[in-house]
Amino acid sequence: MKKIGLEDFTQYHFLSNLSITPCKGKLLFIDTAVNEDKSDYKQRIMRYDIKTEKLDVLVDYQKRNPFYMVGCSDLLVVKDTSEEDKTVHTTFNRIKPKDGEILKTFNLPLEVNSIKSLDDNHYLISATIDTKAPDYYLYNEDEKKKYHDSIKENEDYITFDEYPYTFNGAGIINGNRTALFICDKETLKLHRITAPSMDVESYDFENGHIIYSGTDYTVYKKKFASIYDYNIADDTTTVLYDRQDMVIYRVFYSDHKLTVAGTYGKEVGWIENAKFYELNDGKMELVLDSDTSLYNSVGTDARFGKLKSYYKDENGISYFTSTVGGNSVLFKYMNHELVALNDFTGTVDDFIVGDEIYCIAMVNQDLEDLYVLKDKKPQRLTKINDLSEYYVAKPVHVRVNKPTPVDGWVLLPEDFDENKKYPAILDIHGGPKCAYGEIFYHEMQYWVNLGYVVFFSNPRGGDGKGNRFADLRRFWGGIDYEDIMDFTDEVLRLYPNIDRERLGVTGGSYGGYMTNWIVSQTNRFKAAATQRSISNWITEVTISDYGVDFPYEMQFTDINNCHDELWAMSPLKYANNVKTPLLFIHSTEDYRCTFPEALQYYTALRCRGVETKLVGFKGENHELSRSGKPKHRIKRLYEITEWMNNHLL
Repeated sequence: MKKIGLEDFTQYHFLSNLSITPCKGKLLFIDTAVNEDKSDYKQRIMRYDIKTEKLDVLVDYQKRNPFYMVGCSDLLVVKDTSEEDKTVHTTFNRIKPKDGEILKTFNLPLEVNSIKSLDDNHYLISATIDTKAPDYYLYNEDEKKKYHDSIKENEDYITFDEYPYTFNGAGIINGNRTALFICDKETLKLHRITAPSMDVESYDFENGHIIYSGTDYTVYKKKFASIYDYNIADDTTTVLYDRQDMVIYRVFYSDHKLTVAGTYGKEVGWIENAKFYELNDGKMELVLDSDTSLYNSVGTDARFGKLKSYYKDENGISYFTSTVGGNSVLFKYMNHELVALNDFTGTVDDFIVGDEIYCIAMVNQDLEDLYVLKDKKPQRLTKINDLSEYYVAKPVHVRVNKPTPVDGWVLLPEDFDENKKYPAILDIHGGPKCAYGEIFYHEMQYWVNLGYVVFFSNPRGGDGKGNRFADLRRFWGGIDYEDIMDFTDEVLRLYPNIDRERLGVTGGSYGGYMTNWIVSQTNRFKAAATQRSISNWITEVTISDYGVDFPYEMQFTDINNCHDELWAMSPLKYANNVKTPLLFIHSTEDYRCTFPEALQYYTALRCRGVETKLVGFKGENHELSRSGKPKHRIKRLYEITEWMNNHLL
């Protein structure tokens, strides 16, 4: 069989944004492929005819091809005008879902994030606004020019006057807010319905009312949101909940009742999974004491694009994806219950509900394709991706039996010989509230095809096993380190022909933190590669785009005076213990785990004479391994692999 190579991911197709036409006869989705000439990505809109089972191209490859199905005849495709117009705007082509014919092109003076059909005559739009010009959409040409001239005049300066001020992948967000607008479909007249300083987090609408959760702030955005009701008929807003004591994940109508998915953090703090409440007269009534996350956190490096974790069908029924064990499960929320709709090894990456449930899924070790669920099992509709000619290792499940069991997997090279000695790489997931599962992971399969045994696990702190399992408060580098080492010991016991003198370890984000931690606590690994990592929690808390949330999540006694606790969990504190050769991979524009996290640890090791190397990626962020420029992804994986090869082979 063919071996999976370093650059083979450039031949994969990444599927996203699954939608269905109102007549329910056609499925639409985005197919993203690598544009090797420009070291970028290109997207096309695909159409699948449910009746004839025919797959064809509706809109051919462009740089980006986001689209919105917003009514019986409205398929709105965003037109890329970035090279011809630098003003704040979004241009849409309204096209026929039947044949792709452009019916109308129109422009909105907004940076549109999403657009939905509110009723026959209006759209409901979510857009990013600047608090310095919240009424930009009303500006005439002279006023717009004055605004952009001011920006250009000050383009050499960055002013921060609030928190948060950055966000990974978005860059500087100081002054940005997510606002809601009502737009007349015919005249395109816009009306902003949220306050200039309001940052909307979720919303829904029904019977002339728009409900939304968000935070109205000018200096510091806290974790806790409020809930508002906008009455369309009389253009008034009412505050429904403003106690500042709840993390709100989503507000929506269910059976015509205002439903809230959120947590008071009473069990395991603010990383707690959402419970379901109904809000009546300002009071939250618990209706479902859930213990599952409301998103798919099963990791892979073979996804790209917009993937939904929530959807409401035309009957008002809500659907959520969740992580259960090492799989993602689609749930229907109805009658105060979450009902599982699939049961298979793999992940539901995106989904849509028509007469049946359709999904973009990763099943077993196959890459993404289009499926329909039948009796909770996936039936494949397309074969856009095909790895049948390649050796793809099947994960072998390993369980560490202890009071809190730890599950993981081992990938074995082709023709694995029990009489031969093998090098091995331990891979640690991010999060920490994420999970590994039995789905395709390009980097791991590449290493297996080079002759490595690859093993990976879901230690405590991860997703998929409920709140108690995910609880790492004040235990970072403690119980999780114990679980990872116990899992490593179990893998070595089960596979005695793994060469204990040729073990490597790597991981990204939280996995990078754990890699930094591991090499400061043990010398059992002969090489390590830490990616987008954390080394010093004091600096991470004060620089990262989510940093100040960390002391809240840890529930330190005094979150404003917790440097001792933060330093105790920092690998940098123990840098003098490190002897393992350590490679750093980090993006210069990573605002989640910032570049100084790598620089500090690298400097400490370099000055002590520890073998180390830092490779920084200009213009990349925290998503380098998943959506970075293809040539950068190739360079990243090459550097990690060469580091392992030089020390383990």
